[in-house]
Amino acid sequence: MTPRRAEFTASYDRSTKIISAVVCVFLLVSSLAAQQVFVSVISVVIVALAFAYSPRGYIISSSGTITVRRLIGNVRFPLEGVREARRTTADDVRGSVRLWGSGGMFGYYGLFRTSKLGKCWWYVTNRQNIVVLITDAGTALLSPDDVDGFLGAIRGCVPVSLGPLDAFGDETGRRNWRHSPATWVGIGIAVVSVAVAAVALLYAPGPPSYTLTSDELTIHDRFYPVTVKAAEVDVAYIRTIDITTDKDWRPTVRTNGFANSHYRSGWFRVASGLKVRMYRADGTRLVLLPPKTSGVPVLLDVQEPDRFAAELRRRWDDPQ
Repeated sequence: MTPRRAEFTASYDRSTKIISAVVCVFLLVSSLAAQQVFVSVISVVIVALAFAYSPRGYIISSSGTITVRRLIGNVRFPLEGVREARRTTADDVRGSVRLWGSGGMFGYYGLFRTSKLGKCWWYVTNRQNIVVLITDAGTALLSPDDVDGFLGAIRGCVPVSLGPLDAFGDETGRRNWRHSPATWVGIGIAVVSVAVAAVALLYAPGPPSYTLTSDELTIHDRFYPVTVKAAEVDVAYIRTIDITTDKDWRPTVRTNGFANSHYRSGWFRVASGLKVRMYRADGTRLVLLPPKTSGVPVLLDVQEPDRFAAELRRRWDDPQ
């Protein structure tokens, strides 16, 4: 007697585990590098949604319904009108293009198109166990751990052709999937992304170099270089500030710039509410270049801030 309900698990294959882990690490590193709350929130939301939409398993009921279990809500579709239920062949998935959904993070799910099947819905976590279900309403791909039991349960509910049983279970089909260009490109992109994020997180060039003349100061920053004209600076008030004690000058928000735990450059807002341009490595004592009128103050980290501030006042107050 056919059971009223048959449940099947869905586990991740190796590629899914690698891609998921790499993307999660990339998002974590990006959040740490950005040092902004909204970036962290977005990263958490991306991971949570990707995991929530991932198939957790499948249920076949004796009433003729397949249910794809997901944390965010199950997907159900009837077996009525099934024309084929079989293992997937290499031809079935050749030329696959993801139209919407996940291409490896916690599975392969969403709307895809393949050269042979056309548009089809994927609820896949292990590409070595894919079953294709072709019905009058559409085509779906699933990946139960127990493929033979899954097909047997479908056959117990509705009369259907199971197709060639050796289609995707042979080593050739598995090898085609494991070494498909799309798989390695996806993994490669994820690895490169993590490497770039790691470099951004660890970037520590020290105080920026500069060029000082009698009428301008050019700060040679890799991301946000700037030239400050002496005529636009209130030279008499050039001084050294310590952001650990001069709390009004402590940066609170990065508005447009680069920042990690070792280096900051670009536009920031400080505790007093002013918008400044800041170039800071690991130092806390910075040279303040205040504007004469409505300009933007500049905070610069240099090796000897007191000596540099005095040199600026000397050169710009009396260029001769």
